[in-house]
Amino acid sequence: MRIRFKKGKNQHKHRPDTLTCIREDGSVTWTHIHRGFAQHDFAHYVVEKTLGYKNAFFGLVAQGYNIPDFSLPTSERPFKIPKEALEVEPIVALLLAERWNNPSRNLINHESKELPENTTPEQIQEMRQGLLKLIRRWDALSPGEAFEIVF
Repeated sequence: MRIRFKKGKNQHKHRPDTLTCIREDGSVTWTHIHRGFAQHDFAHYVVEKTLGYKNAFFGLVAQGYNIPDFSLPTSERPFKIPKEALEVEPIVALLLAERWNNPSRNLINHESKELPENTTPEQIQEMRQGLLKLIRRWDALSPGEAFEIVF
């Protein structure tokens, strides 16, 4: 699946950032994302790719789930969020907290209870570096520009 992040041309005139996913079968799902939320999606991407999650956000989207459905109230959602997807959220939160609060202070280590038991220090470093790389790529975009990554 291709994932496209596009920086909005003007946040204040209803041209916000967008997240678009193009699945292997050619079907597309997309949503506007609030300013600053791209970093959350970047963290999902690096966590899911690095740790091999298949049933978390991007894995579910690749399977056919539509992005806007994740924002619906639980009772209106056409699916139940799998346990694996719920397990990813605290890892994403830790990765972002580490990045925003003090990048030199390691909040995540191989003993963190939020991580799967077999997570290696190399995988943790890969997630940190992957997030930083995507943030830098995003920050370098001008309004209206986009980049794609593959899941």
